Amino acid sequence: MKYCIIAHPGREYLVPVINRVVSVLSGEEKTVCMGQAAAKLTGFPDPELSDYVHIFTNEELAIEASDIIIAIGGDGTMLHAARLIHDSGKPLLGINSGRLGFLADIRMEELEDALSMLIAGKYEMESRFFLEATVDGKKQYALNEVLFSKHSSVSMITLAVSCDGIPVNKYWADGLIIATPTGSTAYNLSSGGPIILPETNVMVLTPVCPHALTTRPLVLPADKKITIVADPPEQQILLSNDGKVCDINTDKLHVEITRSEFSINLIKLHGRNYFHTLRAKLMWGLDLRE
Repeated sequence: MKYCIIAHPGREYLVPVINRVVSVLSGEEKTVCMGQAAAKLTGFPDPELSDYVHIFTNEELAIEASDIIIAIGGDGTMLHAARLIHDSGKPLLGINSGRLGFLADIRMEELEDALSMLIAGKYEMESRFFLEATVDGKKQYALNEVLFSKHSSVSMITLAVSCDGIPVNKYWADGLIIATPTGSTAYNLSSGGPIILPETNVMVLTPVCPHALTTRPLVLPADKKITIVADPPEQQILLSNDGKVCDINTDKLHVEITRSEFSINLIKLHGRNYFHTLRAKLMWGLDLRE
């Protein structure tokens, strides 16, 4: 079994965490694959670990040579790893060295125990689907959300939205989020959208600071086609997928969003579930007076 480590090459504070992961895996005589940038950050290759640590030119090649992917960082690193994995079907485990982390849910104090369970195969895989946004004939993919936002801080944007050709609403707001269940705990949550269980086959439309208080988040079946058009067309609108800004023709903004055929498999260790994550991250049931 070969394990690929994905980590941000500019985060020096990750070095001790990466070393701990490599130490556990190599101690079990498991092969560790890394991209050149992350390896340079940590000082690999180490002659003493040369039999177990394999360095590749880039992360894509390291993933291709591996069976299981381990992302070390926050949810941003998880989204980056998800884009790299895309349709390969290779399972992904997230180790959280960031802040909140709904995707990367293994805490530092659990690291060695979690890796032992991973090596022993004591885990299940949880499928998470992508959204597919067709923009100017090109396809963009998002695990969390597709976001329409205003280009400047001055004026709101106006978007006409339809579902399977049926008009839904004309949104006048600072932005509009189309989120997956995975992304429901990201920007959607901070914008007042609902938390959705990962296995639910839906997507949610959540306006960001809408002009009308009656404009509320809307949950739709994921098998619907959402069409979003700038109305009027002469607006400065930013379109992004999972924080990555898309290059678009804003004079003729016309975006179609559907559930993608692609998904990733997140590793969930035995004894964990989504409600466990919510209780831990959102401190549900915690009485701060005690």
